[in-house]
Amino acid sequence: MDRVLATARLPATVGEWVQGWIEGRESLVSLVVEWSGSVDLCCGGGDTLAPSTGSKAQRAFLISKELYSRAEHGEHIPNDSFIDVTNTLPVARGLATSTMDIAGTFAACASFAGVSMTDERLLSLCAGIEASDGIMFSGLALIDHINGTLRERLPSPPDMVMVVVIPNRTLDTSDYRGSAARMARVTSLSETHEQAYYTLKKGLITQNPAMVAEAATISASAQQSVIPRREWDLLQKARSLSGALGIAVAHSGTASGLLYEPQNLSGADMAEKWLKGSLEKFLDEHIEIRRTSVTGGGFRARRL
Repeated sequence: MDRVLATARLPATVGEWVQGWIEGRESLVSLVVEWSGSVDLCCGGGDTLAPSTGSKAQRAFLISKELYSRAEHGEHIPNDSFIDVTNTLPVARGLATSTMDIAGTFAACASFAGVSMTDERLLSLCAGIEASDGIMFSGLALIDHINGTLRERLPSPPDMVMVVVIPNRTLDTSDYRGSAARMARVTSLSETHEQAYYTLKKGLITQNPAMVAEAATISASAQQSVIPRREWDLLQKARSLSGALGIAVAHSGTASGLLYEPQNLSGADMAEKWLKGSLEKFLDEHIEIRRTSVTGGGFRARRL
């Protein structure tokens, strides 16, 4: 019978508060939400991986086995161990599912081996596999998601509710970054990206939800000129009708959402109902609507 040796849990995102060319480097601040996923390091199943484990987590597991099988570590990862991922969120939408799986694998394996894992080290390991989200940092963080380095630690956001729009269409991070013209357009918008970031930073420090949401809207509007999403006009209409504070998007994914103060749940209800009727009617495609709350990041890992 399979036995769980160690486990790790990380939160999801709905894209980013801001992403773009900021002070000379492509950077982002992940918009972390209360959704989460977990990764278990198990043994007893032979030298294999569980069917739920994607190729990126498999690569992280193979790297972990190499990293934590050296003599200086107290525990080697057993030969019959495998990784089991529990993550029910749809992939390639901008919900940080890849980073959750990759970071969870590294964190669970390090925990079993008795190796201390910092948030900065975890980001660096993840970025060695692909451009990563900053979900492993407590609070929020401006990160260089390409090179896997921390640029600035930030406070957690004030309480906000989010009505999330998740289209059936996908956009993988590697596909997004595959267009040189698209990346050149991102660089050309550096002044707007920096405006969004400075607005976000001030809003986080003062715990001003309207300012934080304004920063997200500035970044989302800029991104609309980089890779337009069909539902943008409907999101703007729903924001106006329901009194939403702002719009946030996954810059290298397809998810987006409206941000509300907790006392405006009636507005969130209105937007959810209106969007459910309008998105499929006007776009002629399946789009899922979910509700969540924004939060700060951070990872938890422990040996069992």
